[in-house]
Amino acid sequence: MEKKILYIAYNFPPQGGGGVLRSLKFVKYLPYFGWDPIVLTCKKPSYGIYDESLLEQIPENIKIERVYTLTPYNFFKILKKIGLSKLRQIIDYLFFIPDKLIGWIPFAYNRAVKLIKNEGIGVIITTSPPHSTHFIGILVKKKFPNVTFIADFRDAWCENPFRNVKRNSIRDKIESIMERYVIRYADRIIFNTHSSLNLHLKKYGDIIKSKSLYITNGYDSDDFVDIKKKRNDGKFIILHTGDIYGIRSIKPFIKAIEKLANNNLEILKKIIVKFVGYSISGIEKKQVDNSFVGKLFEFEKFVSHKDCLQMMVDADLLLLITGTDENKVMIPSKFYEYLGCGTSILAISEKGELTDILESCSAGEWAKSDDTTGIARILEKNIFAKTQITHDKNRIEQFSRKRLTQSLVEILNECIKNK
Repeated sequence: MEKKILYIAYNFPPQGGGGVLRSLKFVKYLPYFGWDPIVLTCKKPSYGIYDESLLEQIPENIKIERVYTLTPYNFFKILKKIGLSKLRQIIDYLFFIPDKLIGWIPFAYNRAVKLIKNEGIGVIITTSPPHSTHFIGILVKKKFPNVTFIADFRDAWCENPFRNVKRNSIRDKIESIMERYVIRYADRIIFNTHSSLNLHLKKYGDIIKSKSLYITNGYDSDDFVDIKKKRNDGKFIILHTGDIYGIRSIKPFIKAIEKLANNNLEILKKIIVKFVGYSISGIEKKQVDNSFVGKLFEFEKFVSHKDCLQMMVDADLLLLITGTDENKVMIPSKFYEYLGCGTSILAISEKGELTDILESCSAGEWAKSDDTTGIARILEKNIFAKTQITHDKNRIEQFSRKRLTQSLVEILNECIKNK
């Protein structure tokens, strides 16, 4: 059988951000292992940021099919502008389940059918979020029963701690049925953390036991080839990349900095705290502005992926903030690039899979969000340390994108072997 795979991903370059990297790197490295990926994505994403530089990482011979999609985003913007935000919320709640991107399903499905027929494709992968993408896989599976359908959950669905849906509400029950439907139809299910796999094994038991596994996110050593650490102006740079939203809070970190400054005002002259990402909530920003250490903070909304990696390498300490219960199911994808760049890490996190990896890779230290004394201690230790932490490169290597793609290839080879 010809080793062709249809990779269905709504989020794909030139869209930027952490959500596209998993798909981009799988597609980049699949040809190294004898697989020919064809990407099916949208023509123009309805949200997020653009990072044209990511297109350079796609091999020239990769076929990319882009389809139209219907979304309510522009309509919702009009409703909000004319003061009908409540109506927008009601429409969203009642009609856009599981998400606002269900409008791309018919377009993507029709193109998928043509590609499977014309290209002789035997395996498809759907990756989410958006979770509506998996229903393209279900429709394909119904039409082509012999095609292997793999569902890749970049983030958990109903068990996602960031999900803004009340437990046991009508919508929650509908989405739970939809999630179970995907679980039932998929031939293989991939989760992105061991914690998420275990959580879903407990939830679904024998339904998924024989067909589920996990492949983590990772880092690509190729991305760091041309990046060398630059000298800064003598300041100690603390860097956080990505959003602060939902269950994540900047408050414990601010309190820790304040505690340090109260003990030693000279520290205010030594450090710069940079937040680079898409957004920080108004409440969180206000906490920074109202603090006497707020002048240490710099915020930048967007930089390209390459520039972001350069900033990671240049930093003296990388800050990772997770929310309560977040580690029970997920690990921020940036964590693996933090590991890959070699800079010391401070994780404000509950104990779990993330902290286990951090410790096993000797890549930094962590403290719980309610332990501001512990956070301050780690900060002080790093700011005044004479030597940097030496990462365990051999352990970190397990998270290289090429090696992780090899894990995916093992699944793909098994799928066609059993046909």
